[in-house]
Amino acid sequence: MKALFDLFPLLIFFGSYAMVDIFFATGAMMAATTLQVAWAWFKHRKVEKMLLISFIAIIVFGSMTLLLHDKRFIMIKPTIVYWIMSGGLLVSHLWFKKNPIRLMMEKHFDAPAAVWNQWLYVWVAFFGAMGVLNLFVAYSFSEDIWVKFKVFGTLAMSLVLAFVQGWRLMRYAKAESQE
Repeated sequence: MKALFDLFPLLIFFGSYAMVDIFFATGAMMAATTLQVAWAWFKHRKVEKMLLISFIAIIVFGSMTLLLHDKRFIMIKPTIVYWIMSGGLLVSHLWFKKNPIRLMMEKHFDAPAAVWNQWLYVWVAFFGAMGVLNLFVAYSFSEDIWVKFKVFGTLAMSLVLAFVQGWRLMRYAKAESQE
């Protein structure tokens, strides 16, 4: 259910794009993300950092897209979000001595610090590269190709990396308690 909640704005964007155009899809995604943030706030009395970053980026770049009627703003939004994620992971690790990857997964895996640090740097590089790749696709291919890449390509690549990470961490899996 959480995965569907997280994908809600992206699915709205794709469906709206398929039915109308990128400008309508941008507005629909802005509305869907606003509803998503409101729902998270009313249900949990807090909004996760990633959702908040995404919300701000969608509202800022979506507004610029609609006000200036220039699709390039919404097309560079994923790059900005990816680079914020990459930088956030790196800053958290280097300055605050926290490894967000470890914090998210240590409940299930008991890996050494070096392994957690390796995965942190893999995700930093991944998000940095995804930002560059998004710009390449946005400026080298048609709008239609970019939308399909944004919806399906980036999701597939993220899932593949998460699967590889989980598979590689299985040797460090914590045993389920037998209570």
